[in-house]
Amino acid sequence: MHMDTALFAQNKMKRQTIKLATILGIGALTGPVAIAATSGIFKIPNVVAIAFGFMSGPGAIINASLLEGKIKERILSAIIAGLIATLLVAVSAGFGPKLLSFFNLNILKIFGGLTVMLIGLLIMGIKIPENSPIWIMIAGLVIGVIWR
Repeated sequence: MHMDTALFAQNKMKRQTIKLATILGIGALTGPVAIAATSGIFKIPNVVAIAFGFMSGPGAIINASLLEGKIKERILSAIIAGLIATLLVAVSAGFGPKLLSFFNLNILKIFGGLTVMLIGLLIMGIKIPENSPIWIMIAGLVIGVIWR
């Protein structure tokens, strides 16, 4: 019985760590870090802005404080998530500009804006196909590669 409880606690900590790392590293996963790297924002004087802007927004800090479990588990989850997010941001800043060189950024901006507008319409409850933002973004990526 004790083994089941320990295994459950381990799985719960793992899920919380992954969730927190995803929230902390969302900038690396969605593109702003790569775009910021291409614009030259990644310099030593900008470290604080990078850390707070791309890694630990207010939602992530609140989420970290609301993790369940013992204090040691919560601290360990937050440390592991922070390390994962740091690695994500570093990799995104390093490889992101190289990946963006394959795309026409002006096309991506237009299709990204359309995607955001469609998501807004979905949130407002307007009847449009639920997968349309994903398809618009995929179309933007394809057209962005073609019109490079």
